Amino acid sequence: METENVFREANESIAAKARELRMEPPIPFLCECSDRRCFARIPLTIDEYDEARAGPQRYLTSSGHQVEGASVIAQGERFALAEKR
Repeated sequence: METENVFREANESIAAKARELRMEPPIPFLCECSDRRCFARIPLTIDEYDEARAGPQRYLTSSGHQVEGASVIAQGERFALAEKR
């Protein structure tokens, strides 16, 4: 399994647990870049996370981090979105 998919699955678990526990934001999501040594955290609300997940091939990364085979489709101060085509 590709590194970014491992981190993406971990983030899905984080989001599910945050919803279950009604955690207050910001919630520390993991960077989903291709670098398996990256452990950057991205503080988001659940709504921000859900918006990032709107596309099935989107990956949430720290700004400047790369996802192999993907293009950056949005970039802000706290995070970027990459999408595989």
